[in-house]
Amino acid sequence: MSGLFSGLTLEMFCWGLALFSTTLLVLKLTVGTLLDGLDGHLDGHLAVFGVEDPSGAGGGFKAILVGLMVTGWSGVLCFQLTRLSPLMVLVTALSAGVMTFTSAVWLLRRVRHLESDGTLQPANAIGRFGTVYLTIPPQGSGTGQIQIEIQGRLATLEAITDGPAIPTGARVFVIDAGQGVLRVLPEQALDPLLGTGAHPSASDAPVASNRTSNSATTSST
Repeated sequence: MSGLFSGLTLEMFCWGLALFSTTLLVLKLTVGTLLDGLDGHLDGHLAVFGVEDPSGAGGGFKAILVGLMVTGWSGVLCFQLTRLSPLMVLVTALSAGVMTFTSAVWLLRRVRHLESDGTLQPANAIGRFGTVYLTIPPQGSGTGQIQIEIQGRLATLEAITDGPAIPTGARVFVIDAGQGVLRVLPEQALDPLLGTGAHPSASDAPVASNRTSNSATTSST
């Protein structure tokens, strides 16, 4: 048998494919920045398999390299350890490569899905109480920090307030979030709102602060 299916030609092809793909994969894993452009380009073409990565981290190139590497080494092992015909070696090697590529695609999707689920979303803190960790400056003049339980874990996030400064240790209520910064009210500023059955929102912040100030003024007089 001649051509592609001749034993010697196919074995040499498998050796070349195995060594070439293994070398590229090692380079990708060690100095991946040199191949990031090609990785991102292939991600777009592999979107049909679900390998696309909105974050731009890449991954399609690695999946292809793993598939090619398994194809090549499977062919080499078949020639070295079995008495299969060249055609059967080719079928076995291609099957192993396709299965590995499909598994790599699935694994990449699962990993990225888990990473996405684990990303902290400050907006999920809206409507929750937290504790001031670093004093929050008054009237939005700067940011402090609060500790708040969000997405099942305790997180420390930046926060601002439209009212007076809020000292460390005070409880606060999150009314809004934007660009990773929470807008909060001190817990005592919620009393007038809760007494009327209203739900505090971002627009209620100055109202609550004014009511608290007026109450304090009336008490002092």
